[in-house]
Amino acid sequence: MEGIGRLLHDGVAAGTAFIVTADGLAATAAHVLAPDPNTEWTFEPLTMPGLSLKVDTALPVDPEADVALVQVGADQIGADLGWRPITLASHAAATPGDPVHLRGFAESRDFDSGVGQYVGETAENGRTWVKVSCRHAQHGMSGAPVILTGTGSVIGVVSARLNAHRWNRDSVLLSRMTDFVALAPDRLRLAAPVSGPVTGTLRLSWERDGVREPILETDDFSISLGRNSANRVYLPDDRDSRFHGHLSLVGTTLQYQHLGSQPATLDGPTRQAKITKGGICIVGDKDRLHVASGTILVEFSAPDLFDPNARPTASTNEKSQP
Repeated sequence: MEGIGRLLHDGVAAGTAFIVTADGLAATAAHVLAPDPNTEWTFEPLTMPGLSLKVDTALPVDPEADVALVQVGADQIGADLGWRPITLASHAAATPGDPVHLRGFAESRDFDSGVGQYVGETAENGRTWVKVSCRHAQHGMSGAPVILTGTGSVIGVVSARLNAHRWNRDSVLLSRMTDFVALAPDRLRLAAPVSGPVTGTLRLSWERDGVREPILETDDFSISLGRNSANRVYLPDDRDSRFHGHLSLVGTTLQYQHLGSQPATLDGPTRQAKITKGGICIVGDKDRLHVASGTILVEFSAPDLFDPNARPTASTNEKSQP
């Protein structure tokens, strides 16, 4: 399951957190929890709309370093939720100018992402921070992971966005991963730097009459499917005459857009979504897409890419805290 999700207190969106261990330990910025540490906290995974998991916030926190750990699925300890933890790495693995991207939940959006560059270290109030240049950081994205593009590893967590009221406009200060590891050294460790880019694989298979038949395996995530022979995945059955859709990768998130007049159904481990014409749905690994003549099993490991559709953030009404 996608490791990035939205943190909510008493049902109100507060920031972003991301899974760092297979048993549901998650990282976020300490100031996200600070106003209401003892209220009811929940976590909503990006790829599981409608799924709300209980969060235990009584875990280590360091307000000075703006780092905190929480336990997601606190009422389901021992259950296998299929988390895909995000790898942690030191920002020392980056050099100035290296591309980075961030993913999280802006205050006014269900999901947002952005791209930028690693700048280096900076110091404020006796504390060292990681600094990146990014015009896409939105208000409300505190706790979002910032990934060194091409490695799949988080090098920092969004803590503050600087603007004209302070200095270094369009710079974002990140909490260091070394400070997160220090909160739980028995559970967390930094990964060795990745020497090459991470590639991804998309695999589609038919499931019909209890038999699974491979359709294709590719590292190209732009896939059209339907009965027209021009589609990358051709569905020759007459029952699929009104079925057409498109799979595409946005950042590291796989999305399905339904284009046919006949509705589609997407099934995941804990959800079922009916998609009508023009509808868009996030697809998770091992989700099943039901068409008229059968079921398509979608399996993938996403590459570590930036979002090509990201746009600069408007400069009005900026605040220092993301």
